Amino acid sequence: MQSVGTDEAAVVGRVAPDVRAERISLQSISLGTAGLGGAWQAASQTLGARPWVSDALFALSGLVWAALLVQYVRHGGGRWRNVLDDLHHPGKGFTLAYVPIVGMLVMGHLSRYDLDAARWAYAVFAAAAAIIAARLLAHWVTGGLASAPLHPGYLLPVVSAPFISSSTASALDLPQVAAAAFAVGVLYWLAFGTVVLGGLVAHGGSMPGPARPTLAVLVIPPATGGLAWTSARHGMFDAVGEGFAGLVLFTLLVVVFLLPDLRQPSFHYGYWLFSFPVAAGGNFLIRWLRGTGVPGWRPVSWALLATVTAAFLLLYAATLAHVRRPRTGVAI
Repeated sequence: MQSVGTDEAAVVGRVAPDVRAERISLQSISLGTAGLGGAWQAASQTLGARPWVSDALFALSGLVWAALLVQYVRHGGGRWRNVLDDLHHPGKGFTLAYVPIVGMLVMGHLSRYDLDAARWAYAVFAAAAAIIAARLLAHWVTGGLASAPLHPGYLLPVVSAPFISSSTASALDLPQVAAAAFAVGVLYWLAFGTVVLGGLVAHGGSMPGPARPTLAVLVIPPATGGLAWTSARHGMFDAVGEGFAGLVLFTLLVVVFLLPDLRQPSFHYGYWLFSFPVAAGGNFLIRWLRGTGVPGWRPVSWALLATVTAAFLLLYAATLAHVRRPRTGVAI
């Protein structure tokens, strides 16, 4: 009987890290939903769209975020040693950055209801994002990625999170914090982004199939960087903002040509990795079309928002259908 109990404990010990990794990976659903909320918020500010749509999307994002975080903690995520083990996972460690990133996005949206409370909550999430990024970098530069193929997902905590922190700080009227976070994002985009892109060029063909959707993450740094820059200028587009627009458009073109390689044999939760790049890119382009007065910007912006929203509706429908089927794997 004792050996049976020991065996069961060993099984539980092996399963718990997998469950934690799955729950954090599924936060991509919350992140994508918050990104869509940001696109509708941009539409409400530039096109007169109903603000309740973005409110509902951010509320849904927060509910998914809280439910998955509770499950993560229940399976050992409340212990620092387990968190470190999850951070050091060679393929999924970067996904822990989803937690503070979603928190910052939601706080930025809720700031119009209670600015002081939003600032305090933002400080907690921004500090958590900085700790995660710093710990990951410290692990990576000491050989933590030696056995894992590089992919753009690693840019999320060290590049996109600082840019999102910057744009949220601008929304919360914290210009000094916004400038500091933006500088961090730029530095590590130039440094680490070069390493990731170089690794993809040299060894991209060896990337496992399930990890290929992470290539869509290439859109996030220029989109979030552009949003951070223009947020600090209250929506005004200068030469730098136009430069970010060029980067977003070119990167989207690259991803379009990559789509045949990103296609998966069947639907799985990893498809949600596409969601935030699509939403963030749409958010930035809606603001750019209005900020630069592109001819026909209003119908083009509505068409862009409709396309992004339709893609999300298809993703939600596919996810619900997938939940009803026997599960065959976990998210990336």
